[in-house]
Amino acid sequence: MAEKTKKMKTPALIARIVGAAFCALAIEALFIVGAVGTGFSKGDAPFVIVIHASAIVCAALAVIRLFLGKKPPLVFRWIVTAALPFAVFYLVEFLTHDPFSIKWEIIALNLVVYYLLAATVALLTGRTWAGITAVAVIHLIFGFISYYTTIFRSSPLFPWDLASAGTAATVVSAYRLELPMKLVFVAALGFLVIELSLFAGIRLKLGKWYIRAAATVLAAAMLGGSVAYIGTDDAISRFGLYPYLFTPGVLYKRNGFTVSFLMNLRYMTVEKPSGYSPEAASRAASLYESDGTDGGERPNVIVIMNEALAEMKYLAGYETNEPYFPFIDSLEDNTVKGRLHMSVIGGNTPNSEFEFLTGLTMGFLPEGSIPYQQFVKSSSPSLAGQLADLGYRTVGMHPYYKGGWRRDEIYPFFGFSETHFLDSSKDTTFKRSRKIRNYVTDEAVVDSIIDIYEESDDPLFVFAVTMQNHGGYWDKYDNFTPEVTVNGLEDSFVVSSYLSLVRESDKAFEKLVEYFRDADEKTIIVMFGDHQPGDAVANPLLKLTGRKLAAESVDDIESRYVTPYVIWTNFDLDYTAPADMSADYLAAVVADIGGIPKTASQKFLLDLMKEYPTVNAKAFTDSDGTLRPISEYGERDALLDYARLQYAYLFDRKNAPIGFWELK
Repeated sequence: MAEKTKKMKTPALIARIVGAAFCALAIEALFIVGAVGTGFSKGDAPFVIVIHASAIVCAALAVIRLFLGKKPPLVFRWIVTAALPFAVFYLVEFLTHDPFSIKWEIIALNLVVYYLLAATVALLTGRTWAGITAVAVIHLIFGFISYYTTIFRSSPLFPWDLASAGTAATVVSAYRLELPMKLVFVAALGFLVIELSLFAGIRLKLGKWYIRAAATVLAAAMLGGSVAYIGTDDAISRFGLYPYLFTPGVLYKRNGFTVSFLMNLRYMTVEKPSGYSPEAASRAASLYESDGTDGGERPNVIVIMNEALAEMKYLAGYETNEPYFPFIDSLEDNTVKGRLHMSVIGGNTPNSEFEFLTGLTMGFLPEGSIPYQQFVKSSSPSLAGQLADLGYRTVGMHPYYKGGWRRDEIYPFFGFSETHFLDSSKDTTFKRSRKIRNYVTDEAVVDSIIDIYEESDDPLFVFAVTMQNHGGYWDKYDNFTPEVTVNGLEDSFVVSSYLSLVRESDKAFEKLVEYFRDADEKTIIVMFGDHQPGDAVANPLLKLTGRKLAAESVDDIESRYVTPYVIWTNFDLDYTAPADMSADYLAAVVADIGGIPKTASQKFLLDLMKEYPTVNAKAFTDSDGTLRPISEYGERDALLDYARLQYAYLFDRKNAPIGFWELK
């Protein structure tokens, strides 16, 4: 049974008073940080009032304890304790949307998890404040992380993001972590919740230890059962949950953060495509045969996957004071250009690498998953391995830290014979490179490529992932002055910074092309953007042009996933590629352009591209030119074959078709 109201012992009383004072001071400290770093907007006045009120209440609770000298009445404490998990739910949802826009039955489903977690910890420790504190700390930390992932990459936190925590910590250091008053408001009330849980804390006395142990196990089992149930089809149907990962932002807003996060756990294990069997995959593969390693051409292949390189006019029409792609726009001879449909926005760059190098698509994998982190565990066929078998020197390079996204492990798995990173030991490739802002310039990457070419005797394949245009466009630097502005947005430093950076990419690409114009060896140069920049760049342009993206429009959503690509050769080129294609096709197109011996999988992809020119994480382009949600791919036999082959590659390698992804 619960304890009765009684006087608190002096040490406990002192500890509670100190805790209340700490909460009050922490709230005021957060307010100062937010005020200094972010400042105030017109709508912040209510937040400021509540923030200071929360600090005052925390301090007042310390005074009340001091003079009361004992705990409040038991009934009062039970009422307060029972209300606090709901308060935490409200705060977590308020970070990104109106909590009461969620249907009440779905709110109840979220609260089941909150209350069962609180009960489990409270029974385990014998103290209700411990349960409430666990609920508040865990949910608010995850809520804040999801808030920032939405800001940086336009999608909320997924379970598999936890596997990328180390890389994310490195990448996020490039961004200015603003603390707007809304976040301070939520944090202040979070501290108040914890303080109230201490003020109203109840010590649970259930008699013998084994009774409490049994109660704890029961509560934990109920919690585990609830977590497992949330991801089932029955829960989705019974509670009317929004099931579509196609629009993750909508999913989290309609279902609540906790239910959405737990729903996504079921995608941690990738389900087999409909009708999958090793025999079905082999039947699809048997229609194609890989070329041998003899014959064919061996042109140099230089590929630059350019960080955040995008033509934002695809999204919203606008005019600038000067062109930012003058060289690329001027290329006509021996050039193939178009729009590339990617699978990510504003981040998760390795997914773009994965699609290009393997010829696989994120469309058949869970939204937000990272194959480099989750699925690639050993040597795997790729363009690099294919070219290595043809006698190429295969070089993977990235002017940033080698541990990011496990590239130092993944590149050797893919068949790169050498790698160059910013922090590679005994490697000076990028040590003294010029920087713009805090990143190695694209021009420096081009210079490194030229140096590698000049020392190479074998045909060369370079895959370079740049960093110059990486997000974090707010801050000013002595070594970078934005010069490109959008008419009507001259005061937008973020937009100007971004467009001025891609102008530097155009200059660097020109330098690379001009160098190879007179090279003796045949050379193919490819550049494409890995993703569009985040909402900090997109939203001002959308607002300027008056365009609003409908959350459930396939065409509107897809418009945020398109980047430019350009393929240039220093030899005569007469090749037609679709105006729109996706990154999984690009390597096969490059091999076709260069007359390079192709794998059976590349031949399959070239045929598939004729019928379905784009396949990415959001949608595919149907044979009639209509964009359709990727969830409908199972209704197309050719795409089902693609999915089955991909499943064999990633998850059933021992039964995968032999020689489909490799040259004979």
